Order: sequence, then C-alpha cells, then structure tokens
Amino acid sequence: MAPGEGGIGYRRNGKKQACEPCRKGKLACDHGVPFCGRCTRRNTTNRCIYHPNPMTKVRLPATSQNPALAIQTSLPLNPSQQTTGVSCPIDSNLISPTSGIGNGIQSLNVTKENRPGCQLTHWPKASIEPTRRHADCWKTAEYPKSAKFYGPTSISSVFSEHKSPESEDLLNIGEDSRKHPGAWPFGQPLLGRARPNAPDVRRKEVVKALWNIPSKEICEDLIARVSSTQAIHNIAMNTVMMKHCNTTLWSTFGTQLEAPRSDQALTVIAEVLFKNEEHPLPDSPEDGVEWMNTFMGVNLRFEMLGILFSFFGKAFLILQDWDPLFKVPENHGRDRRETCWRMKECADVCRKMCHFSETINVLVAALNYNIHIVESCCTGDESYLMRHRHGDMVTSAINAGLHRLPDYNNTKITTASEYKRRLFAAVYFLDKTIASLNGTPPMLTRLYCDVKECLDLTDEEMFLPQHLLAPVVKRLDSDGWNTAGNMYNITISRAIWRISALREEILELALGVRLPVTEDRMEELRLRCQQVLDGFPSQLLYYADGKDPSTKIGKTIFSQAVLMLDYFQNMFLIERVATARGLPHENRLLDAAMEMLDLTLMFWISRDQLQAFTAYFDWIITYNGIPCAGVICVHLLKTHNHGSNQQYSNFSRSDAIQKLTLFIGFLEWIRPTDGNYKLAGRLRNVIRRVLDHVLEPPRPETRTPISIDAQFDPSMLSPLTNMNDITVDMNDMDWLNTIDWTQGSWMDFN
Repeated sequence: MAPGEGGIGYRRNGKKQACEPCRKGKLACDHGVPFCGRCTRRNTTNRCIYHPNPMTKVRLPATSQNPALAIQTSLPLNPSQQTTGVSCPIDSNLISPTSGIGNGIQSLNVTKENRPGCQLTHWPKASIEPTRRHADCWKTAEYPKSAKFYGPTSISSVFSEHKSPESEDLLNIGEDSRKHPGAWPFGQPLLGRARPNAPDVRRKEVVKALWNIPSKEICEDLIARVSSTQAIHNIAMNTVMMKHCNTTLWSTFGTQLEAPRSDQALTVIAEVLFKNEEHPLPDSPEDGVEWMNTFMGVNLRFEMLGILFSFFGKAFLILQDWDPLFKVPENHGRDRRETCWRMKECADVCRKMCHFSETINVLVAALNYNIHIVESCCTGDESYLMRHRHGDMVTSAINAGLHRLPDYNNTKITTASEYKRRLFAAVYFLDKTIASLNGTPPMLTRLYCDVKECLDLTDEEMFLPQHLLAPVVKRLDSDGWNTAGNMYNITISRAIWRISALREEILELALGVRLPVTEDRMEELRLRCQQVLDGFPSQLLYYADGKDPSTKIGKTIFSQAVLMLDYFQNMFLIERVATARGLPHENRLLDAAMEMLDLTLMFWISRDQLQAFTAYFDWIITYNGIPCAGVICVHLLKTHNHGSNQQYSNFSRSDAIQKLTLFIGFLEWIRPTDGNYKLAGRLRNVIRRVLDHVLEPPRPETRTPISIDAQFDPSMLSPLTNMNDITVDMNDMDWLNTIDWTQGSWMDFN
C-alpha cells in the first residue's frame, strides 16, 4: 500500500504488514502511517511503502504456451475482502497434485461486466499463474467468522441493546476470529495429516466432487427439462438461480471443466472455492442479479455449488429409468437412484467444507435443506441419519436468523429478503411433516418462530430490478395472492404453509403431555381447517366450481391433489387424536381414511397424465396411503374377528376391500429405484394377508401329519419362500393395532 492511503494491510498470519525496507532487512517495523519510525529516523521515507503483495514476482504472460494461464485485469473475488481486517491468500496447502508444491492459483483474474443478466453469455474466465507457495501459512492464518443470530438473552445483548453513536466503540465486545480449518488449536491431532479437515485431504475430496459435475450439455439439458415440466417443486432450488449459477460456472471455469478433465485443472476451481470461504458472505445487495453474483461466478462458494449438485440430483431423479442420460459413458452405468445419490454425495462434500470453515448463512441453510430432500428421496426417512439431517437443517436455519426475519412494513422488499422467507417457509413445513411422520416433537414452533408469509411472485418476477419489482408487488391482492389467477410454485407453497401452521396445533394435542382434548377443541380445529381451504384461490382447489377433477392434466391436477391430500391429512390427524383420547369419532376417522385413500389412488389411475411426477408417487403412498390403509385394515380385522355389530353410516366393507385391492396394485407399481420401494413391498404383504384373512378365513387343519424320514432340503422350497416366515403364525393379525401408520417417507413439495 502506498504512503498516505490511510491504512495497512495484513500478512497471511494475520499480523500487520511491514514496510518494504524493514521487510527486506528483516527488521522490526512499528507500522507507522504514513511512514514507519525507522524510515523516518533514517530519512528513507521515499522508500517507505507498504506493498499489498510483497512476495509477488513479475512474470511474462504465458499465453503463448497455455491459453488457460492468460493473465487479465485483477479484481477482488468478493466485496467483503476489501473491508475485513484480516488477509490471507488461498489455502497454500492446496498445491498442484502433479508437481507438488509450487503450482497453484495466486489470483483469479477477471474482467468485470456492467450488469450481467440471468442469461449470461460471457463471464470472466479463471486463470492461474504458477508461483512459489508457502506451505505452512494456514497454520497461523486467521479469518473473520460468519455472523450468527443472537437473541435478546445472549451474553452480548446487554451491550448491543444500549449502543449509541457515542458509545458504540466502548460497548463493542467484538468476536474472535476463526482459525484455518486445518489448524491445530489443541496440539497435534489424533489422525495427523489424515484428519478430515487437513488441507490436502480437503483438496482431494473437493477435486473428486468436481469430477462429477455433469458435462455442459447434460447440465443444460437437465435445466431445460425441469423448466419445461416444472416437475421440481422446491422453492429453495429457484430455477432462475440454478440457470444463472450454471451459466456463470461454465463461463468462468469452462476451461477447467471441459473434457478431458484433469486433477490439475480442477484444482484451479478448488482453490477458488477455498479462497472464497475465507470471508463471510457479504451483505445482500438490493438488486437480485447483483446478489447472485456475490456467491456465483468468480465468487463461487461451496454452499452454492452444493445447492447446484442437489438440483442436478433431483433433476436426475425425476427422469424415467430408461432415459438416455443414464446411458452416457460419463455416468458409468449408474441407474436413476445411483446417479441421484452421487450428486448427493458431492453436495455433502460441499456441506462438510462449510462445516469445517464454520460458515453459516442463508445458503448453508438452503444446502442442508436440499441435501435432506435429495437423500430422503433415495433412502426414505426411517433411519437415524435422516433425523440427524433434520436437526442440521433446523440448526442452520436458526443460526442464520431465518426464524426472526423483519417485517416488510419496516424493511424494503428485495430478492434476498424474499428468498429467505421462502426458504424458512419450506423448512417450517418440512419440520411439521417429519414430526407427523415419526411422531416426534417439531423443532420449530410458532412460539419461537415468526414465519413470514411469502409474496405470490414468480421466480422471474422476484429477480426483477427494484424499479420493476415494486409495481409487480402492488398488483397483488390484500392477502398476497396474484390477481391473474395463475398457479405458480410459490402459490402452492403459500397454501401449504397455511395448512402446516394448523398442523402444528394438531400435533400439540397429538404429541403433547397432559393436554386436554375436548369435543369443542376438535370442532374448532375442523372448522379452521375448512376455513383455510375455503380461503384458497379457485385455481388451487381440487374440487372447484363443480368441475370434474379427472378432466385436469399435468401440474394442475397434481398440485391441486397434493394440496387436497394435505387438507385430508389434517382432518385425518384430528380424528385420530379424538379417537385415541376416547371421543366417539371412529365413524369420522373411517370417512377421512376412505377419502384419503380414494384420492391417493387417483395418482396411480392417472399415472399416464402424471408421468413427469411419478418420482413422487412413493412418497404419496408412504405419507398418505399407509396411514389411511392401516386404519381401514385394522377396522376390517376388528369387525371380522370380533363380529362387531356397530354400524357406520358411510363405511362400505365392499368399497373398502376394492380400494385396498387397487392400493396393492399401486404398491406393486413402485419401482426398485424409488426410495421407499422396500417399505412399499412390506406394506403390500400386510394388506394381502389382511384381505386373505378377511375374505378366506383359514380352515382348521384335519389331516394327520405324515412322518418322513428323509432329511429336510431347503432347496426344494419355492424361490419366493422366506425362511424366516416358516415359523410365523399366520393368524396373528392383532399386531396391526400396535403399528404407527404415520411412519414412512415424504416428498419435498414445499
């Protein structure tokens, strides 16, 4: 830094820089401004300068040998890097795998555009310059921490609440900086250089993930398919963001990602990612495209790359098993679920990098949410690992402050603020879904969360410049719905959020301890559920204006049916709570179960019209079909075994058996590449045994057993015979009463 510029930079170890004469003479510098004391005493102030990069050597352009090494105009990677008080280069231990130490990125060189749009055709390309690297700088380097949410009872709140312009410096207790993820804060680690957060281990893991970025043609094909079919309903995977991220990724790192790829080329991208993780995500600009550019392109961060991997995983999952994309050589013979899982693994690598660097922001919360969604689509929700994922998602959302967002009456509507609202609404709904599935208390409750309802804007409208966004917001009605009568992704999400808010109250009664359940309280919840449904715009209603729902096609009928199932789920849970607490509501429970099962079967009957959404069918079966089918099975067993004479006004035994028979066909249709394939198989066997028991009771055995001296040969059994089932008493159907029929998986329709 030249004299008189008013500040001093920092070295890689976090200490202030020395002036050039003191540095070269290896003398202690007092860092005086504009000139240090030693140079002043020696009358050498004409040479007393603080060079920002004293170790940089001037080199000739290498374009004649390798175009990828061309040096362009250098710009900072991130606006926050100009304001932080600590400076450190890219992780110096991330060296080139081919030459050991000495070949890495020294800087990322770009040319800046005025305002790149979402359909970007050119983006600054990354370039590298071979330099000598210091291998141990990460051991002493320090970086600023990500900002976290602190509530009014935190230890620092007493100081922050009483700050004033006069006392701000006096009451600012500050925050410690963070060490490099590979540092040894407590002496030599147990695993030494093999520890997961070691710089070289991290680099190798990131490079392996980068190898799995699909080719440019496949990336564009997946985005085009998702945009045309709208088969991914996930507001945390905003299509405009995914398009912009993919465009800037290939415009910036196309040279490194083009075939044939190499570890050395991908290390270029890895070092940019490690460089960008050194600084927290900067404050969000008001403009939507400028906001995206703070974590895309040359500013690409691990959290955004992980979200892109999750998007590709979900896009692969919605394809059919026979799709040609699974046959390309780069996929190495993986099927639909295996390809999705590989993308999930790569997204998880990005999540781990954020964890090692203690990075927390809205994008990290979105990454945890998306990994949760993609992994559950592959494995289901029955494992402890998925519950752990759920906890990570909620923790990151709270630490990012998404549960206490400001009201729009006091703050300006921006792209970033609306994205935060949408993300937390999705997290909130998913929390209620997991709670009802597993019978566990929800982690987010309205007592501690201020869930803000999103605006009914399209993804494209959300990224409009401020002068165009304001008129669009004014066209919404007083309740926030669009006035054009259209059904956008966010329109469906707003409706789901209202349903999930009521579900929280139902779960309180179902899972709470010693809470009174009265007839009046149940009737109030039923009335409010109906009021929420009646308050939806007509384009969201499955049964609207007397129209036959079977005449609808595509996303319209799918979205409306899923919303209706969520409404039925609330009513079903209300009747289950009432029945479990001794209220005479079994008739209503059976009616709700029959309605849910009938609507669930619609998806299978209309599977040809809903081909783009078949990836969600196993969730629909698990979340909606299993509970209602279980209630009907238990009722059929009770009336058959105990000969109950109680009559139920709307329940038909014949209709129930026919629906269960169709439901078996739906269960058999579930593909092996669906996440809940095994669960569907187990349920299919249960329903078959129930129907066999009800329709054809086993006759008493009258034959005399014949003694056979020959040794038993298991190979003579049918190939479908399960050896574990040979000793099972087939007349033990009472165990169905002990099953929690809400167990299973779910879909990320939020």
